[in-house]
Amino acid sequence: MKRLVALLVSLMLVMTVMVASADKIQIRYATYEVGTHLSAPAETYMLERFNELYGDQYELIVEELPTDTEYTNKMKTLVTAKELPYVIDGKNGLRDLAIKNGLCVDLKPFLDADPDFRDNVIGPEAIAANTSEDGKIYSVVPDLMAIGYFYNKTMFEQAGIKPAETWEEFWTNCDALLNIGVYPLTLMTGENSWTTNLLLAAMIGGKGEAGVKLMNTKYPETYQTPEMIEALGEIQVALQKYATPDALGAAYANAANNFLTEQSAIIFNGSWMIESFSNQELANEGLADRIGFALYPGKGMVKTYAEGYSICAPTPETQQGAWELLKLKCSKELQEKRLELAGNLPVSPTLEISQEYLDQNPLFAANAAGVAEADYAVQTFDVTAYASVVDAFSVYYPELAAGTLDAAGMAAKLDEAAAAAK
Repeated sequence: MKRLVALLVSLMLVMTVMVASADKIQIRYATYEVGTHLSAPAETYMLERFNELYGDQYELIVEELPTDTEYTNKMKTLVTAKELPYVIDGKNGLRDLAIKNGLCVDLKPFLDADPDFRDNVIGPEAIAANTSEDGKIYSVVPDLMAIGYFYNKTMFEQAGIKPAETWEEFWTNCDALLNIGVYPLTLMTGENSWTTNLLLAAMIGGKGEAGVKLMNTKYPETYQTPEMIEALGEIQVALQKYATPDALGAAYANAANNFLTEQSAIIFNGSWMIESFSNQELANEGLADRIGFALYPGKGMVKTYAEGYSICAPTPETQQGAWELLKLKCSKELQEKRLELAGNLPVSPTLEISQEYLDQNPLFAANAAGVAEADYAVQTFDVTAYASVVDAFSVYYPELAAGTLDAAGMAAKLDEAAAAAK
């Protein structure tokens, strides 16, 4: 009899748990910020914090994907099936695909209902960057991407050079680095051609007002402009002469490894990379002390707000839960956590970075100071171009490097890729 009573009690407890779970609203979420990803510690903190705050009301169903490439590929498949997670990272054209397929929720009503979050946590500039022409807001971003380049000070000293003030001097510096047996540039043409396209964007912006306008225009009418063609010609030389041997087809991980193990002298990237300079599992011992930060020649910077995070939940109940998750991910608390753990620049106009933090992190301080010091700023192709155009770079850069495609021809190919996306 006692065993029967115990069994009945156990069954009642299981049924109680099942009912409690059934009463919760499930929120589906996928993330690539796992494992060794620089943002993994902050992401883990965010997920634990969400369960702490909202665990009684929402059940967070998390799928972990090992890389951002696998994340992007899977999300593109789920867009077609209209089965996206309820909060997505809109990178690499995912937000635009979700909008096109009617899956993205307009966040403007949520933001207008919480003006403090809108104006003080995110800020007018970031909100404007992700406001569409019809006034709808399909994503919110928690970080500012302010990108120059990192350089190996020891290699620069050995070559007798300093960060270039002009683009002519920049290429002279590359020759000087070659002369001491060092690969100057850490380029890559795989994935979204990240480091190569940062250099390309900065070069286009450095060619004057027309170049800055091109790089700050969403879906420009054409890439067949003098500034673009000239810059692609310079990228052709960079790939042929100044890049590491594995640049063609290389992923970001390959490029980062080249710089962290001192196989190359310059890498184009943002503040989130700084932590890896002192990571002994990734970088040469003492590397952090040998790294400097510089703006692009002519005091240029790649300054942009990424696509950010979108809600693709199907019902009002799941949309509210997704909003709580998105709001937490973009909160001041998490902006401070990503600053602390990953070196990301906060987007909030009311979040002050302490002088103590800046003193302890001089590379980050130099990167942050560059925002005010820059004389021109451009956005990334990832933000201003169609996803098909970003994909086209990785297809045609090898042909450009091989000389089977010239700069004008590649610009025409980019226009073809843009036309295919319309």
